[in-house]
Amino acid sequence: MNDLTGVGAAQPQRYTRDFDEVLRHERDWIGRRRRANGSRAEDAPLVGLALSGGGIRSATFNLGILQALSRSGLLPQVDYLSSVSGGGYIASCLSWLRHQLPMSERRDLGGVELASGEGTVLDWLRARGNYLINGRGFSGWTLGGAMLAGTLLNLVVLLPLLLGLVALMSANWLGSAWPAWLHLPGAETIRGHDGFRLLLLSAPLLLGLYLAAMLAFALSSSPALERRLPINRLRTLMGSLLAAATAALGVGLLPVLTGLEESVLHYFDHRGAAGLSRHLTYLLPMLTGIMSIRASRARSGTFAVLGVSLLCYSLLTLLYHLSAHTALVGSGAYYIWLGISLLLALVCNINALSLHSYYRGRLANAYLPVVAAGGDMADPLHFRLADLDPDTGAPLHLINTTLNTSSSKQERLRSRRGESLFLSPLYCGSSATGFRLCRDWLDGNLSLSTAFAVSGAAVDPNTYATSSRALSLLMTLLNLRLGYWTRNPASERRSNWLPGWYRYMFREMSGRGLAETEPDVHLSDGGHFENLGLYELVRRRCRYIIVCDAGADPNTTLFDLGRAVQRARADFGAQIELEVESLHAPDSPLRRAIRFGRVRYADGSMGEVLYVKASLSEDLSADIYAYWRANPDFPNQTTTDQFFDEMQFDCYRQLGLEVMAGVIADAAGIEQLFQRRHSDERVGRPPVTAPLQG
Repeated sequence: MNDLTGVGAAQPQRYTRDFDEVLRHERDWIGRRRRANGSRAEDAPLVGLALSGGGIRSATFNLGILQALSRSGLLPQVDYLSSVSGGGYIASCLSWLRHQLPMSERRDLGGVELASGEGTVLDWLRARGNYLINGRGFSGWTLGGAMLAGTLLNLVVLLPLLLGLVALMSANWLGSAWPAWLHLPGAETIRGHDGFRLLLLSAPLLLGLYLAAMLAFALSSSPALERRLPINRLRTLMGSLLAAATAALGVGLLPVLTGLEESVLHYFDHRGAAGLSRHLTYLLPMLTGIMSIRASRARSGTFAVLGVSLLCYSLLTLLYHLSAHTALVGSGAYYIWLGISLLLALVCNINALSLHSYYRGRLANAYLPVVAAGGDMADPLHFRLADLDPDTGAPLHLINTTLNTSSSKQERLRSRRGESLFLSPLYCGSSATGFRLCRDWLDGNLSLSTAFAVSGAAVDPNTYATSSRALSLLMTLLNLRLGYWTRNPASERRSNWLPGWYRYMFREMSGRGLAETEPDVHLSDGGHFENLGLYELVRRRCRYIIVCDAGADPNTTLFDLGRAVQRARADFGAQIELEVESLHAPDSPLRRAIRFGRVRYADGSMGEVLYVKASLSEDLSADIYAYWRANPDFPNQTTTDQFFDEMQFDCYRQLGLEVMAGVIADAAGIEQLFQRRHSDERVGRPPVTAPLQG
C-alpha cells in the first residue's frame, strides 16, 4: 500500500480518469521529495497531515501545529499536506517558503529574515492577523468599497437584461384588455402586459395538471395499477407543478397589484397617498422580508426563506415599476447602459471583479512573504502551483475545493451539492471530472494564491448552507460570492457564444448548469464538502494521518469529523475508529485536545490517525488562559471574525504549538509517536501534555 520503491518514472498522462495513475505519479513525486530531504527511507509508510478549515483561526492554530512539528524534526517526515480553507492559508505559506528555501538549505522557516529586512517570517504573519484590511492604504473602507464595487458592477451588467425582460413581458402583444374582474376596485382596466397575463393564465392550467397528477397518484394506490404507475415521478411532478403554479400566480399578478395607486386615488382622491401606495407595492414586501429574516434568528429557518423570497419579490416589483411607469426602457440612456453591460460582459473576467479577486490579493499579501535568502523572487500573487517542486523537500500539497454539483444528473452528487476536487502541483481534479496535469490545465497558469483562495471561498450561493433558490438568486445578483468559475479538467479549450458574465451569473441564479459534466465548472470552499482535509488522505490510504481540527465548534458537536468519517466510509469503504466521547466535557472548559484512532481501508490494510482538536486543556501557558478569561468563546470564536490582533493571533498560535508539542514530546519519528501512544494507552498512562514554550 505505502511502498514507494519500484515506482516507475514514466511521463504522466495529460488527462486520466484512473486515480491509480494519479497515485503512481504522486508516489514518484514523494520518492523524489524523500531523497531531497533525506528524512525517510523510500520504503517507509506514507504520512499525511490534514489542516482543517476555519479562516484565520484555523490558519493561526495550525501555524502553531507546524512549528511544533518542525521543532521536533517530524515535519520533514510528512509526505502529504492536505489543506482546506483557512488551513490552506498557512499550508500554502509553507509550500511557498519551501520553494524559496529548500529543506537542504534551512529546515526552520519561522525565523527566516524577510527580503525587506523588516523582521522574520513569524513577525510578518503576526502583523497580518487582520489580513483583509492589512497593508498601506487598506482599511475597512477599502473592504467595503470593494464589496460595493462588485455589487454595483454586477447590477450594471445584469439589470438592463432583467429590465428588458420585464419590458418585453409588459408589451401589448395580443391587442386586447385584461378581463374587467382582473383589477383592483377603482383601478382602470389593464391593457398590455401580455407576458404577465400569459403567466397568470398558466397558473390555473398548472393547477389543473396538479389535480390530474393527484388523481393519477390516488389511482396508483389500487392493486391493479400499483406497479404500472410511477409513484415517485408523480410525487415529484406534483411538487413541481404546485411550485410553478404559485410562481406564475405571484409574478402574473404584478400588474394587478400595482393598480393599488389608482384604487387609492379613486377612493380617497389624494395624490400624495396614491403616490405612496405605488412605492408600498415593493417597499412592503421588502420591509416584511427584512423583518422575517430578523425573526429567523430567534425562531425557525423557515422565516429566513420567506424573508429572502419576499426580498426577491420586492426587487421584481421595483423592476416592473421602472419598466411600466418610467420612460427608462427604450430611452437613449437605457441603450447606452445596455451597451456598457455588453462591453463589460465581453471583455471582463467575472472572477477578477468578484470578491474572489480582493480576497486572493489580501491572502497572498499576508501568507506569501518573500524571504531574504530566497533564490526565486517571483511575484507571490502569480506564482504557479505547478512550479512547486519535490526537490525542495516540501510535502505534496493537496488543496481541497468543492466542485458544485447542484444540478448533476447523478442523484448522489446532486443531493450532496458538491464533490471533492483537489488542486496539487501534479494533478488537479475529482472522481467526477477525472484528473488533469496541473501544468496542462489552464495552460499551467493556475497560481498558488488562486488555489488556496478558492479553497477558502466560504461565502457562495448554491451550497448546502445557501440552498434556498431565493437566497442564491439574491446573493448572485448582489455579487455576494467568493466562488470561482474555471474550465472543467475533463474539457479541452472551447469557445461559447454567450459572454461569460451573463452565462455564469444566470447559471448561479437559476441553479442550472452546475454539474460535473459542464465545460465550465464552479469551485468553492473545500469545507462545503469536507472541512478537515481527511478525505483525500484516506483516498490515498496513508499509513499515518495527523488531523488538526480548528473549526468553530463551541458545543463540541464534532460535526466536521463526523461528516469526514461518514464520507470516507461511503466513498472508499474505509472504517475510521476514533473514540471521541472524552473530548466532550460539558461541566468544564478544559477538554482533552487529542485522540488516537485507526482506519481500516477497504483493501484490508490499516492506518493510524491522530486527531488534534483546538480546545483548552491543562498545563497551557498563562497568556492563553488570560485571553480565554477575557474572551470566553476562545478557542471557538466565530469564523466571521477575520480581524485578529496580535494578542489573539499569538494565543491561537501558542495553543496549537503547545497542544501538539505535548503529544509529540520526545518522539524520534512518526512511527515512534504512534507506537508510544498505543503503549501508553494499554498501560493506562495519562496523555502527555507538557508544553513546549516559545
